[in-house]
Amino acid sequence: MIEFYKFVSQFGMRDASPFCLKLMTYLRLAEIPHHTHEILDPRKAPKAKMPFIIDDGARMGDSEIIIRHLKETFGDLLGEGLSDQQKAISHAFNTLLAERFYWTIIHTRWTEPKFQPLLQDAWFTPVPKLVRGVVARLAFKQVAKASIAQGMGRHSLEEIHAFAIADIDAIAVMLGDKDYFFDDQPREIDASIYAFLSVAKCDAFPTPIRDHIMKSQRLLDYLDRVDQAAYGSSENMETA
Repeated sequence: MIEFYKFVSQFGMRDASPFCLKLMTYLRLAEIPHHTHEILDPRKAPKAKMPFIIDDGARMGDSEIIIRHLKETFGDLLGEGLSDQQKAISHAFNTLLAERFYWTIIHTRWTEPKFQPLLQDAWFTPVPKLVRGVVARLAFKQVAKASIAQGMGRHSLEEIHAFAIADIDAIAVMLGDKDYFFDDQPREIDASIYAFLSVAKCDAFPTPIRDHIMKSQRLLDYLDRVDQAAYGSSENMETA
């Protein structure tokens, strides 16, 4: 049995981390039995980041590495019938989401002062109240430095929003009128797109990125389909 560790649910989302939500959705779509645990402190994770799993005593972090392990263990359950070209496209869009779109969300969410009190209340409750503000401000500064080091933080907020909107439009064009990204059944890339767009459209963080997603009925219907495919069935592969 896979022991799956994710963040505590926040802001009305299944998980506020797109990487946790991606893995959780993959596990559900692939119908891999698992037991879910929710924790708040990522320092307990193998790489000090979430999500992670324990499989037969082995602790493993990073959603991409975990999914690779799941494919090796259970087979590529969501990749059957895909061409090499489709798998390459899936890899490219997964990388776009993880290495660029993710940083547009992180930068706008963690560096904008209007959102920081909400983040402080959600993520820093284990910290003693007397020093919670100090610890939170230190975390905000660390995220800002990481964003600058990655490159996203060197741009204006308007430029960052434009990056994200271009990524969303690319997804919408590739989706077209199909039910899912490639065909009539959900794939690994659908788990990724669902996770990142769902986090980006969170009502608690109104931004032009969220507004752009909400204007697209095609994308909203697509997200509903993936949600129904992963979480709407009465057959729950989650044993918790």
